Amino acid sequence: MQARKLTFDEAWSSITIFFVDNNLEDEIDREVNALLQQIGQVGLADGQTLSRDQLAELLRTQQGSLQLILKEIGLSEEKFMRIISVLRQIGRINAPLDREWNIDQITQRVAADPSLADQVAGLLLNGARDPVLQTLVPRYYLETLNLNAFLSAPLTARRVRYKQSLAGTYSGRKGYRVEALVREQLEGIQRKHGVSFERGTTRLVNVNADFAIPTLEDPWVIVMCSFQETTSSGQSTKARDMEAAYRDVCTSNSRHKENRAFVNFADGGGWLARKRDFERLVRECHYFINLKHLVMLESIVLDHVPRKYFRP
Repeated sequence: MQARKLTFDEAWSSITIFFVDNNLEDEIDREVNALLQQIGQVGLADGQTLSRDQLAELLRTQQGSLQLILKEIGLSEEKFMRIISVLRQIGRINAPLDREWNIDQITQRVAADPSLADQVAGLLLNGARDPVLQTLVPRYYLETLNLNAFLSAPLTARRVRYKQSLAGTYSGRKGYRVEALVREQLEGIQRKHGVSFERGTTRLVNVNADFAIPTLEDPWVIVMCSFQETTSSGQSTKARDMEAAYRDVCTSNSRHKENRAFVNFADGGGWLARKRDFERLVRECHYFINLKHLVMLESIVLDHVPRKYFRP
């Protein structure tokens, strides 16, 4: 595919809204299955409910049980630490709030102190109905403290909840997988033509280059990558940063009479709600590519990298 500047309409109409990677989906499924297996191993089998005494004993004797329970109810370790701090602040837990306990410290104290294990068990089972905590902890967090309701839910609901707990992991890995496709394209160019690539800080722009071709010291093509399936305010910052980097390359080209290229790679349905930012990414670059136009990279490299960097 010959290198050329895509129009905005071409870029917009060729967005890959969802990137499907069956290997990644299988990885997440395996992690969910592993969580279910671990939950069963610590005595939280499907459909089982627990008394306060049973849960306190489990927390004291089963290493890692607290962390698994927090995954079960969908409460982050950080927010659980905050709730424990509230209990210390109001004197429910007999320990002054001089500094916050991290999750490992809470786990160790629970294992060593039966009375604290009992309090934590009561919190996990009935915290949602505690009238004092209802005035001190937002319902958004407090209503998760209803463990038996989660344990008695159908297995399909528990699987969905575990998958949701891995949302950040899933999104991050997907971004890496998409970037890996760009890297694979560059590796193919390197095998075919001998032109190398690097990543990191380069003198040409004020952002870390995702890919500098052929080297960071002498980059003739800079590729910056962004894959977004969800929308965030950070996309506006990304668009501004990429515009500034593009201007830096243009200034350098003008000053030194060179032909270096700045390439924006952006894709994913998260850009649909950030149309203006996406339009800036398409406009403020020498070339715009996405997954459907990734093969254009070879022609960009051939057009801009000096022949001395090619294999003889």
